[in-house]
Amino acid sequence: MSIEIYNELDPVFEILGLLTIAHGGDWKTDVIKAMDDYGIDGETFYNKHLKTVEKYIETFQKYKVETPSEGFFFQNTSQELFMMVLTMAVENRKYLEGEEQLDPMKLRSFIAFYITDTVEHAQLPEIKDMPQLPDEKSMLEFLDKADLKSEEKWYVLDLLRRPDYWFSQLFETIRLNMPAFERARASVAKPLEKQLKRLAKYENNGFLKLVNTCGDNPIVYPTLVFPMLQMVLYSYCYEGILNEELEKNESASISIKEEVIRQSKALADKSKLDILCSLKESSKYNLELAEALDLSPSTTSHHMSILMGSGLVTVQKKDGKVYYCLQEENIEKYIQSLKKLLL
Repeated sequence: MSIEIYNELDPVFEILGLLTIAHGGDWKTDVIKAMDDYGIDGETFYNKHLKTVEKYIETFQKYKVETPSEGFFFQNTSQELFMMVLTMAVENRKYLEGEEQLDPMKLRSFIAFYITDTVEHAQLPEIKDMPQLPDEKSMLEFLDKADLKSEEKWYVLDLLRRPDYWFSQLFETIRLNMPAFERARASVAKPLEKQLKRLAKYENNGFLKLVNTCGDNPIVYPTLVFPMLQMVLYSYCYEGILNEELEKNESASISIKEEVIRQSKALADKSKLDILCSLKESSKYNLELAEALDLSPSTTSHHMSILMGSGLVTVQKKDGKVYYCLQEENIEKYIQSLKKLLL
């Protein structure tokens, strides 16, 4: 495996993120609250590190081009549906770049695969190995069994019926907003250059371990629109440009007691504790855990993201599959911290 790391922003990813923020609520308030909830002084961190991001977002919004269909993708959609659209666009950028004509059958298969993906495989299968939905009946049967909320099924059905139309509209929205992105990037060129240089020297071993669970040649980009994010898709991965600063603040602000409280909250849920007990026996991939604990794959994925965020679980790639395993060193540290506090 070879990891290709770019020291520049990915326009497709950035524009999609900027459009989402443009259709969202109060970005600043949401970011500060999220950091406060995480145990970091959100107001202080924002004023020190996020003014560049604020200018970047404001400049894009000043010059963005509205399109008739953008509301379908960016208004009143859940985070899960936005992630699906984002992944579809990023992983199928060949259509945006005009390398191929939009193929509704391929797009439909990709959408269906994304919805049913159990995070078992380390890379995308061939289209022929993805779900095939050639007609209305097969689409309805697929959605009837899909692990989606009722309102989400109507949205996905519309996508499945006309994937070539909807994604041509999405890619056109991205193309039309490329100049707004260029202006936004130029407005923060100097601080962005400094941050990119710092990020290039930052070795985030935990993130690289996740990247290694991707396909054979994953591509890594920094992201400014989601500056504290770590995201691993199928071929593309993104690391927030301020992750190093966030890590420094987290280390400085979270006491042993606060760390124990955060990890104890994760353990207080029976399903999460059951997952850890199951992983004690052996490492498992998502579908194995779901079947062993009688949970849906999406619910299991939700639990795993919390356990990984708490440092209690990590991932490894084995035999072409992504396996979860205990982060034994951190669990031992948690036990020792409890002893120090209580004994």
